[in-house]
Amino acid sequence: MASATGSLRPHLVVFEDHSWRGLRPLAASVPVFELRCGLFSTRERLELLGARGSLRCRPGLAGLLPAASWPVADEPVADRTEFWLAGRLAPDLALVQALLALGAQGTPFTLHDAEGLVAGLFPPPAAAAVVAAWRAWARGTTARFTVPGGAVVTPVQALPGWRLELTGDGDGGRSPALLAALEAACAGTRGSLTRSWDVVPATAAAIAGDLAGGLAAGGWERRPFGLFAEDPGAAPWTGRSLPRRCSGPDLPAGIWLQGDDLWCADGVTLAPGAVLDTRRGAVVIDRGCDIASHSLLEGPLYLGPGCRVKAGARLYGESSFGIGNRLAGEIGESTFGDFTNKQHEGFIGHAVLGSWVNLGALTTCSDLKNNYGTVKVDLGDGQEATGQRFVGLLAGDHVKTAIGTLFNTGTCVGFASNIFGQGMPPKHVPAYSWGGREGDPVYGLEAAVATARVVVGRRGCRFLPAHAELFDILSRA
Repeated sequence: MASATGSLRPHLVVFEDHSWRGLRPLAASVPVFELRCGLFSTRERLELLGARGSLRCRPGLAGLLPAASWPVADEPVADRTEFWLAGRLAPDLALVQALLALGAQGTPFTLHDAEGLVAGLFPPPAAAAVVAAWRAWARGTTARFTVPGGAVVTPVQALPGWRLELTGDGDGGRSPALLAALEAACAGTRGSLTRSWDVVPATAAAIAGDLAGGLAAGGWERRPFGLFAEDPGAAPWTGRSLPRRCSGPDLPAGIWLQGDDLWCADGVTLAPGAVLDTRRGAVVIDRGCDIASHSLLEGPLYLGPGCRVKAGARLYGESSFGIGNRLAGEIGESTFGDFTNKQHEGFIGHAVLGSWVNLGALTTCSDLKNNYGTVKVDLGDGQEATGQRFVGLLAGDHVKTAIGTLFNTGTCVGFASNIFGQGMPPKHVPAYSWGGREGDPVYGLEAAVATARVVVGRRGCRFLPAHAELFDILSRA
């Protein structure tokens, strides 16, 4: 990447900002650039494209980032041109690649959506000023992270509400070329994910694009946020994944395959009687997954390393599951984090669940109102119109539910809540709720941490002091 101020490559900075609040409850405990949609997170897509740099996230999350190749940025570096890229980018490899190319062309610019900065190339001393503005937000001095605008402002027609701003002393006539490249990259994409309910509608295209990009890159490796194995060699995410297309002759006897878009990585076990339907999209089964008899897997679908699909499970398309999930019952159009359990009957649809969630038997959520109207969701700041007809459960990390729990359409459950008792909980359940109903007590920090230590340890992972620190921070939020 040649910069406008010299031959040095701009330093890539992947950041989150005030917009994380729209991606609650998951983003309360996970940096925005680590949230998965499709197969990968924003950081993982950048890795797939060969990009490396540094990360800027809220202080309480930095200690749980994967260390390899991505240091946590702190102090500004003098005389360094920086290319800043928002973690909330839509899950689109072509868009990410186009923005990287935009950062390499050398003309200082900023690109904004309705939330703020999406991308920007900042030569010194502008880079130092941007770092100072971001740090002021991260420390709570300012409510929003904002950067100075440019003199030449051009709307991006492909993405309403987006604008490209040239920030240097003239653009040398390059503005039309920059805008044309950006318009081409943005055509057909969502641009950015700014709300939790944006994840499910973006999943089908993300699975297709991520699979193609992952295969073109010769496979991928996982370095998941917040997971630290007791024995790294035995961790389900350790090693390189390169799924292969499987056809009828490649499969064990008794497997029913519809379509020709099944992809299996090493160590996948398919039991007789499993039905794999790829007519609407790819079914991608990552390393070490175990698919039991009489289960239905419908694409587009991604199963992360070490997932176990129990007998009789029905997993419908536009779904993505993280590392080590245990899955049963009926699940459709949903995204789960890592080591989340839904081991029994019950329906979960159009849901976005974090990691270390455990759903008791027969836990069920509504994803459609009786009057077929659009859904409103309360992420913690009052009800907000989603504009969508289908929105299910939104649950943060370490949420637990009792047997028979029922959730209303578009319910949001905060970090480490424990849901039990009669009747439906309200549509917004704060973090650390014990029971989940109005007037119920708060789940004690020490008890929540003690449970998490047991849960994490059972899956061969370490619970670090940084985890305990995050629990403490969120208990006081």
